[in-house]
Amino acid sequence: MNLSDQDLLLEISSHNEEAFKTLFTRHRDKLFAYIFKVTKSRETSEEIVMDVFMKLWQSRTVLTEIKNFDAFLFHVAKNKSLDFLRSAAKDRVLTELILDQINNREGGHQPDERIILTELKSKINETIEQLSPQRQTVFRLSREQHMTYDEIASHLQLSKSTVKNHIFDSLHFIRRHISTHADFILLGITIFLKYSESY
Repeated sequence: MNLSDQDLLLEISSHNEEAFKTLFTRHRDKLFAYIFKVTKSRETSEEIVMDVFMKLWQSRTVLTEIKNFDAFLFHVAKNKSLDFLRSAAKDRVLTELILDQINNREGGHQPDERIILTELKSKINETIEQLSPQRQTVFRLSREQHMTYDEIASHLQLSKSTVKNHIFDSLHFIRRHISTHADFILLGITIFLKYSESY
């Protein structure tokens, strides 16, 4: 079907499944790429893509009211990605990804991004400062100096297992702190979405 998106939406509103398949094929890959930047998970991204288009099909009778389909599509995808990040906020991997984003993105920000990043860094530091002195040192060497467990162990004359335990306990503490501070979660989500909107 060599139709515009608006023509396809009109066809879909009349229950045309072929038009729906055409629209899906046309937008699937770029939508997946956008969501993958946010979720960092291929499986989750594929599920969200399917959910977005399922919502489109279920709402097909009102699709003709959409004026800017691209904007609508990515708005729905963004909301579903937010839902995913909120549900994953207590997850260790996501916590580490947020910390890595903060430590590895020092330049190239827009002014509003720098404000968000500064506030988020401040909240992270407040949390880290509640750790014991040794745990703070280990965590900062790992996250800020990018030292390996072996390097930290040698530097501080600790065993590698002690270093690993300090990192694990620190992340657990940070996750617990995140789970009780909704503003912290939302700031982390905002950072992720801002860095992924260049689709």
